[in-house]
Amino acid sequence: MMSSIPSVIEQQTRWAVSKGLQPKNAYLKSVSENLHANLSEGAFKDFERGSGGELRKRGLRPPKMWALRSSAALTANVFDHWRSHDPAPLQNALGLSNKITKIGFEEHFPTGLRGNPPNVDVVLTLEKNQYVAIESKFTEWLNPRERILDPKYFSSGDLWSLQGLPKCQALANDFKETGPFKFLDVPQLLKHALGLARNKTGTYSLYYIYFDLKGPERELHADEVARFRDLVGSEIGFLALTYQQLFDRLEGTILAEDCVYLDYLRARYSTE
Repeated sequence: MMSSIPSVIEQQTRWAVSKGLQPKNAYLKSVSENLHANLSEGAFKDFERGSGGELRKRGLRPPKMWALRSSAALTANVFDHWRSHDPAPLQNALGLSNKITKIGFEEHFPTGLRGNPPNVDVVLTLEKNQYVAIESKFTEWLNPRERILDPKYFSSGDLWSLQGLPKCQALANDFKETGPFKFLDVPQLLKHALGLARNKTGTYSLYYIYFDLKGPERELHADEVARFRDLVGSEIGFLALTYQQLFDRLEGTILAEDCVYLDYLRARYSTE
């Protein structure tokens, strides 16, 4: 199956050129060129702290966050705006009943095992001791591959069951060898669920927000998302949403001061 990633890069390149930018090898010349607004001080610290190295040069290669198809840039473009604006429109668009009090990026929730836990792309802290962890995808899901969990997740007992997640445990057991999902990174989502269960008091939900794209991968990915939701969704408060759906929901909730922000998102991340 031919990947649809080149079509995303082409679309992003057209957008950049239309703004007078000069991408080279699908990278822009700075992180600021890749963002609607400069990173807030808090967001900059979050991305600097994260283990993904998004803002660091890699030898002669530019930082990952300069890439036109950077998932971190997409996340910052969508969520950092709400650190300096009333987040009520975002709360409503996500269907949250409690007020958002904090927005963080690249947070770690240790699983209790050796090695670095995966970064959670966005964590929304809500009133009443509630949390929403968001796994964000731009083009990553377009690469099908064999997915397994490291054997260390099975060497210390049933880790998910010990945290009150028996459905997640049953699914994790399917990933001791080649798992039944190719597009949805289920091991990563399971690791997030385990880390959240170990580290967060109160209640939490795990959201999956991704850039949708018409192509041969679309229905296969959507089917995997639905299967994951059916298997463990009730246990971890799972909700899946496309960025396009989120933009549509924001359309009906934003204030006048947010219109330029939403116009940018629609122009930048259009699938037309």
